[in-house]
Order: sequence, then structure tokens, then C-alpha cells
Amino acid sequence: MPRPGVPDPYRDQARTEGYVARAIYKLKALDEKHRLFQPGQKVLDLGCSPGSWLQYLASRVGPGGLVVGVDLNPPAVKVAPPVYFVPGDVSGLELEAVRAVSDFFDAVVSDMAPRTTGIREVDQQRSLDLARAAWEWAKKLLRPGGLFLVKVFEGPGVEALVRELAAAFKICRRVKPPGSRAASKEIYLLAMNKKKIHHRDTEDTEIHRGK
Repeated sequence: MPRPGVPDPYRDQARTEGYVARAIYKLKALDEKHRLFQPGQKVLDLGCSPGSWLQYLASRVGPGGLVVGVDLNPPAVKVAPPVYFVPGDVSGLELEAVRAVSDFFDAVVSDMAPRTTGIREVDQQRSLDLARAAWEWAKKLLRPGGLFLVKVFEGPGVEALVRELAAAFKICRRVKPPGSRAASKEIYLLAMNKKKIHHRDTEDTEIHRGK
């Protein structure tokens, strides 16, 4: 996020349009470019607070869809169908708490970021740990054909995660949407069309680099 007092058009736009955080525009840009979400889908939003992604996802899946947010802190937005909130730490929450709402999801998304220390190696490793925690959830709850979107700070270990996603999905991309500052180390890994796991998939996996 920009420093307080520094002009930020995304923050100003979010206030004008009624979103609780500027992060909405990262997800919106990715959705508009890659056509990620459709009416009627079930989406799991890990680390959902303060709730701008919940707001956007609810508008995309519509009344026939479902959006389940998970976070230690309750979102700062009204939670009403199709949005549901499950309180808890992603790293420690029992799977059954989410499965009580839905057994599977069409998309699992995570904008989680660690509390930064200013020490690059520490912050990057904590970010990677959160991304891997999100991936563990996606392994268990994402249906075949579904998509996984996760934020991570570039650094050691990210390439290994990319290889795992490339093996599990037909397409895996590194993406950096508008709204992410150029100087920021954050990127998003976008993995689409999850493969079925009950047979060996012999198709080539497409790995895209760049924005």
C-alpha cells in the first residue's frame, strides 16, 4: 500500500465507488483480462478482511453463487448471501468449518500478506508460507477445472511453488496487475483448469511468464 499522505488514485477510486480497500482493482483487472469468475460459481476467499474482494466476488457470482471468506478478523463489509464468513486462522482452521458451507469450490483466491518486518528474507519466507497454506486448502477444496489465485512475494521458493502448480493445473501464470506498485515484490500466481487427480494427465502444461 502507498504510504499515508502519498496520492493514490486507486485508494481514492475505492472510496468513491464504495469499496473498503484498493485491492479490489487488482482482482478486477485480473478478472477482466483472464475472465476468471462467472455467475453461479462458488469462490473461497482466504484472508478476506477487510472485504473488498468479497464485495467484488459477490457482484460477479450473483445471487445464485457463493462466496466464503476466511480470516481471523471479521470483514468491514456487510455479510449476507451470497457471502458467508468463517472466522479463523487459515493455517489452523479445521477444514470441516468451511466444508460445512460447501464441499467444493470453483475458485480459491488468496490476497494474504504477512505483517512485514522490513527484513526482506523474513517477509518473503512468511509470504511464501501463507501462499503454501492457501495451496493446501485449494488441493482439498478446489474442483477439477477450477482456478487458484494467490499472492506471494518474489524470492527463494517461489519457483518450486510454480512448478507444483504447473503440474496440478493446465495453465500457470505469473501476473502483476495494475494496482501493484512496480517497486513491490508482490506478484500473483494464477493457476487455471485444475487437472483431475485420479489419472495421469499426459497433456503438456503451459507456463506463462510476464505480466
